[in-house]
Order: sequence, then structure tokens, then C-alpha cells
Amino acid sequence: MFLSFLNQYRGAALAAGFVGLALCSCDSSFIYDDLPPCIPEYKVRLLYTYNMQNVNRVDQVEAAEVYAFDSDGNLSASVKADRQTLIDNAWTLPLELERSKKYDIIVWAGLTDDSPFSLDGYRSFASKEDLTCRLNTKIDEEGSITSDMVFPPLFHGATSVKYEVEDGQEVYEAPLIKNTNTIDVIVRKSNGEPVEEDYYFVEMTDANGVMDCANNVSGDNIQYHHASFASEQLPLPDGEGDLQSQTSEAGRWQFHTARLMKDSSARLKISLGHSNINLIDTGLIDLLLASKAYEAPYMDDQEYLDRQDSYSLDFKLRVDEKWAVVEIYVNDWLVVVNDVEWKK
Repeated sequence: MFLSFLNQYRGAALAAGFVGLALCSCDSSFIYDDLPPCIPEYKVRLLYTYNMQNVNRVDQVEAAEVYAFDSDGNLSASVKADRQTLIDNAWTLPLELERSKKYDIIVWAGLTDDSPFSLDGYRSFASKEDLTCRLNTKIDEEGSITSDMVFPPLFHGATSVKYEVEDGQEVYEAPLIKNTNTIDVIVRKSNGEPVEEDYYFVEMTDANGVMDCANNVSGDNIQYHHASFASEQLPLPDGEGDLQSQTSEAGRWQFHTARLMKDSSARLKISLGHSNINLIDTGLIDLLLASKAYEAPYMDDQEYLDRQDSYSLDFKLRVDEKWAVVEIYVNDWLVVVNDVEWKK
């Protein structure tokens, strides 16, 4: 009798468990009028592979904001997440959107409390056109717009989605482009003397402080000043994309800039700190692109500028009866030898 009772109990428990699973299921074969409808999960996954290594470096993202706009350009949903939330959710973010409708997704990533970038009209967006990211600059005593800050990574992403599943989870990828760059300007004297910060004046200019929802760049001309300087022994470039074991005295000015565009009129200037004599006054973009022929000849110019986020411009200057550019290396590739001279 005891065995019979035990078998009956086991059968009842199994049946109850099956019913419990059915009640929790979103399978259309089980319909119960007294249960809430199944709600699908629509998500976007951040992806950053648009770099020179072509690997996913989404771990560089410190925060993210995702905005979804309907076909009329109106804001339909948005979500924000800090770094820990992104890590915990495998770099995905949920969006409450309607099924079978097309939406344009805009992502701005890296806008932490310490970021020098911010969105215009923050938290009061009505359309995609309001979603403009701007560099917070300074005005110097002469009225010039300047920036000398260190830029943490800033990313832009855009994609279109149309979710279709009625239950379960559907994920679209949102590819990111990095909008911040680090440029080291290295100056060496041909006579081997140390290079002091005030001996040369180094400056970059570009009109790239405003980036719109499509990541187009505009804005007033910005005078970029270096964020840091060091006078030190640095390895010499070998001219073929690498560094030698041999070192020499050098000054290194490090700059941080917003997105670089192939049609930009950005310039690099190097002059003597104690005079108005220009030693270098050249187009910055053409100089940066000089290394593309060696590093990535198969890329077009804008792709290279977007994928490459770190540059080294190494100048060797002759110091005698004349000032002359002896050698210029871009990312350790030799691109200029005895190119231009300036008399004192």
C-alpha cells in the first residue's frame, strides 16, 4: 500500500511540475486567458571592431546612451548604462519598441561625468537633429577657441532595426566608430641637445568640435594645445614602422583631438618659442595619411582616419646656420627627407 501511495504521489508531482512549466512558457501552443501576454525582449549589442586590429575592443566603452527614432524622426525610446551595467549585460541594452516597425538607432558612448564632450539639449530630445555631441572648449585672452584636455574614448554608432519576434529575444548589433584621437608630436635636434617645452611652440588647429547624429563634423576652428609634455630619451624610429633600440633626446607633445576628416583643413604648426619663425606649417591630414600607404593601402582615406586612433609624428630638425626639416616619421615610417628649409 505504501509503494502504491508513493507512486501516486510521484505522478502527481510530475504532473504539477509540467503544468508549472507550461504556465511559464511563451510557447503559442499553451494559451491561458488569465495569464499576462508574453513580452519579447528587443536589444542592441554594442560592437567596436572598426579599428586597425579589426578586433572587438568594446571594453574601451565607459558608458553608453542609445536612442531609437521612428520613421518620422521622433524619439521612441532611449536607455543609458554605465560601464558596470554594460559588462553585466554583455554590452547589450534593452529597448521598448513596437514589433514590425523600423527604427533608426543612434548611439553615443563614452559620455561620462568627466567627459569633455556633451550632448546639446541634454535629456530634451525631440528628433535626431537634436542629438548633437559637442566638445566643451575654452576661450583664451585673445578670444580664440582652445582645447588642451585629455580625451577619454568617445564613440558614435548608427544602425536601423526592425524587430519581428513575438516572444523571446531579438538582438541587433550597433557598430561603433571612435571619435577621439591621440597624436604625439616628437621633436629631436640634429645636434643631440635636449628639447625643452618652451623652446618650440607646437599647435594643431581643426574645425571638428561638433558631431551630429550622422557623425558629420563641423564647428568653429579650435586651437588644440598639448595636454602633456615630456623631455626624455626616446627610441629612434627605424623608418619601416618600428622602433630601434637606440635612443636620442627628444621633446614629446601629446595632443587629443576630436574626429578627423579627410577633407579637413586641419593644420600643424611648429615654431621657435622665442620668435615668430615657423619651422613647420603644414596640412595635418595629409601628414597623417602619409603612413596609410605602408599600414593599410587597401583602405580609403576616411576609413583609415576612423580606424587609426593613435599617431606619432617624429621630426628631426637641423640646428646650425639654417633651420631645416631633416627627417619626418609618421607612425615610425620615414616619409620626408630634407624637404623644406627656413632661414633665420
